[in-house]
Amino acid sequence: MEAVLLTPPNEERRRGFAERRWGVPDDEPAAKSYRTAQQRDRDRVLYCSAFQRLAYVTQVTAPESGHTFHNRLSHSLKVAQVGRRNTERLQHLVRDGEIAGLAAQLVDSVDPDGVEAACLAHDLGHPPFGHIAETVLDDLARKHDEDGFEGNAQSFRIVTRLAVQKADSQGLDLTRGSLDGILKYPWRHLASDPVGLGKRERKWGYYGDDAEAYRFARAGWPDESDDEPPPERSFQAHLMDWADDLTYAVHDMDDFFRAGLIPLDRLGEKGSTELRRFRDLLLDAKQANWQAFPDYEVDDLVEAAREAISLHGIDEPYRHVRNSRAAMRAFGSELITRYLKAFSVADADEPGMVALRIDDQRRCEVEALKMLVTVYVVRHPGLAVVQHGQQRLIEDLFRWYLEAAAPRGDQRLLPPGAKERLEGIDGIASARARVVIDLIAGLTESSAIHLHRRLSGGGTAPTLDATALIG
Repeated sequence: MEAVLLTPPNEERRRGFAERRWGVPDDEPAAKSYRTAQQRDRDRVLYCSAFQRLAYVTQVTAPESGHTFHNRLSHSLKVAQVGRRNTERLQHLVRDGEIAGLAAQLVDSVDPDGVEAACLAHDLGHPPFGHIAETVLDDLARKHDEDGFEGNAQSFRIVTRLAVQKADSQGLDLTRGSLDGILKYPWRHLASDPVGLGKRERKWGYYGDDAEAYRFARAGWPDESDDEPPPERSFQAHLMDWADDLTYAVHDMDDFFRAGLIPLDRLGEKGSTELRRFRDLLLDAKQANWQAFPDYEVDDLVEAAREAISLHGIDEPYRHVRNSRAAMRAFGSELITRYLKAFSVADADEPGMVALRIDDQRRCEVEALKMLVTVYVVRHPGLAVVQHGQQRLIEDLFRWYLEAAAPRGDQRLLPPGAKERLEGIDGIASARARVVIDLIAGLTESSAIHLHRRLSGGGTAPTLDATALIG
């Protein structure tokens, strides 16, 4: 069971260092409030429009044919609940004396409200149409800006720059502790990462023009260096990341079993035909994109999925009756508890360090359950046509809006907020492209479809309707 070594918080962090707010001078007196600083963070994320948008951004697929699937909003709410509960569970273990020493100091330094805020904010940068749009936007952005596009970096950009708390604020004015918790990948993109197994080529947590906010969030950590391994993520970010993984694994598997797309009832028995089919689907997925494939052998993933599914003895297809609903609710609860308990911290053998461990068998199960959704739903051949259309739609919107954002373009096509941001950057092509990227990434799926239809001449609309679309 491999451990991640964490640095315990220094005395400065324990004295409220993490409660300083981005965009607020250090000497500005804190507002008097019955809420703590990170309780305000949690509330600000919950009430911002970027969070509300997630109700109209699908997690895997949109509700249809009587099925209700998780969207990015309901997913984020559940990640926040799990992240908070895991933090509270660990703090309870500290009080009971089951976690002691430097590990106890680390656990007690974390604010459950700050973890919840980071969990609520972790998917704010997710574009319409999911990872298809993320890939397309990255490819398009790279033609104008080496930073490309990454959903995690976009989330950080939203809370530190794009979201509005007040007229003179920078984003949501979140505390350092909450911002550090959002940084799942606390480094900038490198097109060719010399160390760290290419991590900075594939995922990153901030863009170059958001470096000042990044430095604020990471104050107290060693400076980032391109020639050193990627920086260590914070304990809050580890809590957020595990909550994200296990929540996605459990509730999306549940969604698509209920919809008849994932045959859990045929995957719990050793040597079954469906297990062999699952293995073949995994091999295909690995061959298609080995970089995105979990760091486990295919046979280990197959066995891990079988073991997790067999815990509850699911042996028949889902029926929309009371007993089936109750059984799946119990199964989901059992899995979440199983995976929360897999997360532990203790003083490391190395002096001055804390070891974070996630039981490797449980981690493999989580990856296997996530791959059920990937191979049975996301990679289903029937979705290829839909995904092609979504890719084309994003490409068209980018081209049209980039033309409109040009110095002599028709800026009437742009929303007021985008036009306001273009003021003063007429000669900077990369900055104009970033405004367009921010605009498209902030759309809901229905608004992207409607805008594409209007801009391509694919339909007419009453004057008020057309005006509302661009307002």
